Amino acid sequence: MMIFMVALAILGMFAFYSLLAYFLIRLISKKGFKVTLTKYEILEIMTWLALIFIVFYSIKSWSSFTILPAVLLVITLKNMRISNRKYRERIKRELA
Repeated sequence: MMIFMVALAILGMFAFYSLLAYFLIRLISKKGFKVTLTKYEILEIMTWLALIFIVFYSIKSWSSFTILPAVLLVITLKNMRISNRKYRERIKRELA
C-alpha cells in the first residue's frame, strides 16, 4: 500500500510540474518574445528541457544507466520535430 501511495505522489508531482512548465513556457513566449507557440512546440521545448535535466543528472551522478532514456528522448524529439515541420507547412498552405 505504501509503494502505491509513493508512486501516486510521484505521478502527481510529475503532472503538476509538467502543467506548470506548460503554462510558464506559453506565458514567457507570449509576453517575452511576442510569439504564440502551438501545443506541439511547447511539448517539444518541455522534452528538450527533460533531456537536458537527464544529461546533467547523469553527469552529476556518474551514471551510465540514464543514457537509454536520453537516447529515447532524442528519438522522440526527432520525430516530434518532423511532425511539427509538417504541421507548420500544412497551416501555411491552408492560409495561403
